[in-house]
Amino acid sequence: MTGLVKKDLYLSVSMFKSYVVVAAVFAALTAFGIYDISFFVTYVSVMCIMIPVNLFAYDEQARWDKYAAALPSGRAGVVKARYLFTILICLGSLVFSLLLQLIVALFTGVQGQARTDLLLSGLLPAAYGCFMNAVLLPLLFKFGSQKGRLYLIMALGVGVGVIFGGLTGLKEMGIPLSELTLPLFVLPAAGLLALLPSYLISKRIFFHKDL
Repeated sequence: MTGLVKKDLYLSVSMFKSYVVVAAVFAALTAFGIYDISFFVTYVSVMCIMIPVNLFAYDEQARWDKYAAALPSGRAGVVKARYLFTILICLGSLVFSLLLQLIVALFTGVQGQARTDLLLSGLLPAAYGCFMNAVLLPLLFKFGSQKGRLYLIMALGVGVGVIFGGLTGLKEMGIPLSELTLPLFVLPAAGLLALLPSYLISKRIFFHKDL
């Protein structure tokens, strides 16, 4: 199964490089005050979702599932590897987002509550990525990447609206993120827990899927 996770990592290298470059550009624009931080947070959240989804498209083009199901790890290994990879992407995006938020904070010279709010907003991408993947992965295992893209668009539309609108609304109401410290720390953990029932559903779906 470790080999299956490595396969996903190798496939995602080229995608990840381009996403990181774009994320760095958005971070720089945020540091210069051109974009609001909520825009950058939303982009990182979308990145958490697009990488696992694109892997389904690559696998379908190569008809990988039929081959992978015949490996010793079997269908269970295919599903488990995809979920482990998704967790790695979400955790990686969390670290990446927090580091860039810290760089932006140091570059702009924000202090006190403003810096705390900036860093706390970095928790949202991983949380959102976990929750959305928990919903989308079973659908992708069931319907494949082509039909699953419709659900992806719907999820992105709802998710982007919630994050971007939520951060903007809190800012307009004058509610700092530092007042929501506990919920913001709980969200990523809750997102990871949501992947457990999602994994069980995907495993059941893939076991009964005609390859």
